[in-house]
Amino acid sequence: MLPENQRVRYVGTIVGESTSREFRLAVAHETIREQDIIAVDAELRRTDDNPQPENIRVWAKVQRIERLNPLFPSEAGHELAATRTDPFDTVLSLSREMVTAVCQVLGAEPIDGSSGGKLDHLRYPAQPASSAYRPNSKDVARVVLGELEDKKNRALDIATLSNRPEVDVKVDGHAIVTRHLAILAMTGAGKSWTARRIIEELSKKNYPIVIFDPHGDYTGLAEIPTLTNRVKRYYAQFPIFEQSPETVVTVVEALGWKLANTHRSLFDELFIGARNFITTQGEALRERTEWLSSYLGNANIARYGLKPNLYFLGDFVQAVVEATRREDHDSVNLIVEWSGREQLAIKKQVAGWLESLPNNLRTAAKRLKQMEDISKKVAQTSEPLPTDRTRLVSYAGISIVALAGYTGDFQATIYSLIANEIFSARVSNELKLPVLLLLEEAHNFAPARADTAAEVDAITTTKQIAQEGRKFGVGLVLVSQRPSRLDETTLSQCNSYIIMRMVNPADQNFVRKVIETLGEDEARMLPDLDVGEALLSGQLINFPVLVRIKEPESKGEREEEDAFQTLEEAQKSIAQSKSN
Repeated sequence: MLPENQRVRYVGTIVGESTSREFRLAVAHETIREQDIIAVDAELRRTDDNPQPENIRVWAKVQRIERLNPLFPSEAGHELAATRTDPFDTVLSLSREMVTAVCQVLGAEPIDGSSGGKLDHLRYPAQPASSAYRPNSKDVARVVLGELEDKKNRALDIATLSNRPEVDVKVDGHAIVTRHLAILAMTGAGKSWTARRIIEELSKKNYPIVIFDPHGDYTGLAEIPTLTNRVKRYYAQFPIFEQSPETVVTVVEALGWKLANTHRSLFDELFIGARNFITTQGEALRERTEWLSSYLGNANIARYGLKPNLYFLGDFVQAVVEATRREDHDSVNLIVEWSGREQLAIKKQVAGWLESLPNNLRTAAKRLKQMEDISKKVAQTSEPLPTDRTRLVSYAGISIVALAGYTGDFQATIYSLIANEIFSARVSNELKLPVLLLLEEAHNFAPARADTAAEVDAITTTKQIAQEGRKFGVGLVLVSQRPSRLDETTLSQCNSYIIMRMVNPADQNFVRKVIETLGEDEARMLPDLDVGEALLSGQLINFPVLVRIKEPESKGEREEEDAFQTLEEAQKSIAQSKSN
């Protein structure tokens, strides 16, 4: 007979075939749910030399539950359906159901729980007719925590068990920051919610984090009182003069119009010359600024200074054209000297061909500035990205790079430059602190198929960090709503996964193929998960469990509000402004 404390928590009895990996349970009516964690007490003889059996507790997880009434065959159901007869109006037995649970063995431990939550492999199956019961919450929490019981400084409190909300689920932060994490779910399932909860928990450990935020989902982190002075938000500036001339041509054509052949033939020299012209400091820069402002009759150049952007490139090209057309040899020589490019001493006919290029560059500059302004607005800051990207990494610091407003190619390029510089600084030991890079909409930074040069660079960077980052203290968190569009190699390098609701069949199949720790039964649950529910799998957790993510303190920029309430509030604001 079961002890009293187990009898009240009894859920069923092992029936049929029992193996060291799986057993079936005849279930007492409505005592368990799928993904519940249960236990079976058993005896195990370790060796022939030790005849005394060892009492162990076998832990298992309910994978699926099957209900069958052998006295209500399908033929009877079809007959009743055809005659539109209520089964309860017949003499058929409807109460003799057989409820069976298929349970996956998680492992075993001494009956007294002295293993500290670490489960050993079960090498000999539990005996049929053994009784299963619901362990108490304290024991469940201990086993879910596993080896983290002795390493609590690494534990991140992010969730509760979905079926037992009184049980907190903590995960291994060390596994996340060193061996990479993927958070995968469809839109609205709670990806960013989950990511912000993890960031908030990591911030308690003072871990440096750099977030690439395409939509403003993380700007709310700065509003948390405990993080106010630790979160820095930056708007993204596209670093024109850090690109190759070929890349800048692509940028200009994407934002303006296609360059003429004559423009292309001289673009490299013009671009390199402009870069050399502005790459100076102090008195030399002031002298060049004042000269260009005076020569072009543009007082704004002197007022605001030279900026390494397309506006300046347009001004520089215009100066080359004007000096040549005027046959102003002194100015031409000055441009050649300051640019270091003798090739800019061009002929008058060539200058005529270049006349339209400055306006083309300014058109592209205007559109690029519009993107930058959106990034600045979403970031809620006027602080641009630092030229030294390693300044984004600081002890206990969280840096948010706002990429909103930029198209996918621009976002990918900005990310590649920053991530490459940080990774290189870690490899060379110039950057002493480790860092975690979080990529929201990661399928844009590590796409399965790269169609543009910017995407090729981004995927190369992400792959390298995914494959080598552990050695150099650079971790990745990939957050994506379209995992099937993620680079398979990059995703497979993640050793921890948080998988939320997923309906798209292509995404489901991709996840099943890539994530080895995800079982078929768990994969079948993905379309039915509630918002905020998640399957934890991999090295961050002792074994895969179904959880409900705890609410983060921070709010995202795009937290969904009632659309009609928002409309009425907007109309009320308009009416008030008119009355004033």
